[in-house]
Amino acid sequence: MTINWVNTAVAVASRLQFDQACGRSRLLSEDYSRLVLTEAVQPFIGGDFEAECNHPDLPGDCRIDLLVRSPRAATIEAAIEHKWVRATTEAARTRSWITEIVGDLVRVEALQDQMAPGAERLLVVAGEVDLMRTAVWERSANVPGGGQRRVRIVEGLLQSQPTVGDCQPAKVSIDLRTAGTPFAHLLREGTGDLYAALPASYEIQLVGHHRTRAGGVECVIWRVTRPVGRRVTFNGASQWP
Repeated sequence: MTINWVNTAVAVASRLQFDQACGRSRLLSEDYSRLVLTEAVQPFIGGDFEAECNHPDLPGDCRIDLLVRSPRAATIEAAIEHKWVRATTEAARTRSWITEIVGDLVRVEALQDQMAPGAERLLVVAGEVDLMRTAVWERSANVPGGGQRRVRIVEGLLQSQPTVGDCQPAKVSIDLRTAGTPFAHLLREGTGDLYAALPASYEIQLVGHHRTRAGGVECVIWRVTRPVGRRVTFNGASQWP
């Protein structure tokens, strides 16, 4: 499966920008944004698309936003967690978007048994540029024992936005047992039951990014992979008591 994720980010951000320009901002939702994403990737993936599926490796009501299954087997060709970052008035509650995004990262990494060889694990985040800046890119946490020093969450657990054009930086390996120390509270809040079985390490690469304009819409796509060898997990409560 070969998909140009930079083009996908352009397509998603541009379509949502078009809807905003047509005065439909109040009608945009995560379900609609996921539909736009599906339309952007469907021509390049042969398979059945399933939305809001029960996570095949986890009990309970844990869900994955989008799965693409092989037309010839029950295996998963692509698994996507998706967020549409926008201002919310849900019972006057302020959502922590970066906490939810990190939770999505851990959930998509946890997919295992039904994944086809070479299957993609992806994290797609689209949102309003100004809110993406304050709620995602600039969010930071205190470094324990570091005085006033803080570290940005995206730089510690994901991968930062490109500074020039649509470049795709090389993937980075995250040792979560070490890198996650400043983010223990965030991981505990975002991952739920998976906090007891966090991946010891994972690899991540920003493979698609597009910003339509200042004050417009932005879309970023990260690919999540596992390091070669046996997957190891650890209990966050034991690591960061």
